[in-house]
Amino acid sequence: MSTTLSTTMIAQTALFALAVLAQSSLTDASALGVGRPAAIQAFVPSVIARQAAPNTGSAPIIPAAFPSVDQTKMISGDLLTAEIVTKAMAIVNAAVPANLLAIPPSTYVSGSTVTYKADAASTCYWPSNQCIRRTAITGVPADVYTCPGSGQWGITYDDGPTNNNGKDDTIAILAALAKQNAKATFFAVGSNVIQFPQILKQADNAGHQIAGHTWTHHPLTSLTNEQVVAELKYTEAVIYQAIGKVPAYFRPPYGDIDDRVRAIAGALGYTAVIWDKDSTDADVAESAANADTVFNIINQWITAPNATGFVSLEHDISTFTSNIALRALDAIAAAKAAGTFKYTLQPAATCNGHAFYHFSNTTTTTTTTAAPTAVATATRAGSSTARASATSSASAGSSGSASSGAGQAGPSFGVLSAVFAAVIVAAFGF
Repeated sequence: MSTTLSTTMIAQTALFALAVLAQSSLTDASALGVGRPAAIQAFVPSVIARQAAPNTGSAPIIPAAFPSVDQTKMISGDLLTAEIVTKAMAIVNAAVPANLLAIPPSTYVSGSTVTYKADAASTCYWPSNQCIRRTAITGVPADVYTCPGSGQWGITYDDGPTNNNGKDDTIAILAALAKQNAKATFFAVGSNVIQFPQILKQADNAGHQIAGHTWTHHPLTSLTNEQVVAELKYTEAVIYQAIGKVPAYFRPPYGDIDDRVRAIAGALGYTAVIWDKDSTDADVAESAANADTVFNIINQWITAPNATGFVSLEHDISTFTSNIALRALDAIAAAKAAGTFKYTLQPAATCNGHAFYHFSNTTTTTTTTAAPTAVATATRAGSSTARASATSSASAGSSGSASSGAGQAGPSFGVLSAVFAAVIVAAFGF
């Protein structure tokens, strides 16, 4: 187009740029776009989406209050109307097709048990034949569920971090992995991270992948859209406080997921991670006999005659599960020494060629208080695989308040300058 600009377009562009520069956050595409030249109107929403999107290259909002560490209390009340949730919900509502957001939540029964109300086949509900989205469909990203290459063992631990003074806890697992120079993925629960942030930082410093595992470890399909967002975003914020990074992966508790949850998480930048080998360590009662049974399951992976890649599920939630994990790592070390181990232990993201994080601020330091020296045991029951139930009773929860954090800063001058420059180019072609 001609570089001879009309007075009207110059004025519109200047006013728009000044409005952008004056904003502490870019969130209202309709307000900023209305009445602008067509090129600007088309450009504004994409700029706003990139700046408001929680996981696309910027630090997350740190809320004034976090949910309770009591995992039996569902996130509700003011915690659902906080900026951290409402801004993320705006992204979800703009990005996710309405038919996916309208999939009805399941009815919570207890532990991992829910009554699923939608058509399990069409929504790819995990407990229904362990349905996995192997390829993306409209509005729904694909799941990660295995390591595609031969000799790749994507080793993962759920539900930490835990602290038992370095005995049968996350700290001990980190030490055992370090002896083998091995890396893993730790799916961290927000209500545990806020109690033991230093342990998560220790795992990150050692090069392990840190991923989200929600705040309350509640079956996600039983939650409202806002509650699903809250589970992801509060966990994201407390992980960022601990390690200065925004995870790219999350794992749904119990594997409880359908296309509504996948779509919401995907809109927030997350990839859902399932597994294709389950140790069942969190499914059994704590006894010596059951510990041996679980160890034997893992030992079969260690001694398998072939080297087909896989993603495994283990837990660092208790001294019982952590002790089994340590036994397994000792067995792996012995197999390595004997020259019979056919795998390379690695994070799930590594074997799938994905980045660990969407954003990293290496100058961020932990701001929460020192962790108490006690095991973070969850006040929940259930197995690692969500189960459908014929029961239709529901359970209501309440919210609580934990520690507070600093507010989120607005876009940097560099970002806003880039927006200004891009607007000029988009509108006038130079």
